[in-house]
Amino acid sequence: MLPLDPRDKFRSELPPIPSERRPVGYRPGLQLEERLQGLGAILLGAIGLLLAYLMFTGVLPLGLPPPPPPPGVLVPVPTLNPAGCVLPLLGIGSVGVIIVGFKRVIDP
Repeated sequence: MLPLDPRDKFRSELPPIPSERRPVGYRPGLQLEERLQGLGAILLGAIGLLLAYLMFTGVLPLGLPPPPPPPGVLVPVPTLNPAGCVLPLLGIGSVGVIIVGFKRVIDP
C-alpha cells in the first residue's frame, strides 16, 4: 500500500458508507415558491418600516392622545405613551423580516 492510500485510513472490516453529496432538503430547479415567499417577507418588512416611519413623523396616530391639562396650567405636562415602546420594536422587527426575506430569495 502507498502511504497516501485512502483505504489505509479506514478499517477494512467495516463496510464503506456511501457519501451523500447533496445537502439535506435539496431540490433541483429554481425553487420559485420559496423565492416568492422571500419577496413577500421583504414586502411585509417594507410595509412595517413604512408604518413605523409614518407613526414616528406623526402622520399616523400612535396610541391615545394626551389628556387635556388641568385648568390654570399654562405649560402642558409631558405624558408618557406606552405605545411609544412599540415603535422601535416595529422598526427592528421589520428590518429582521427584510433580512430573512433576502436570505430566502438568494438561497432558498
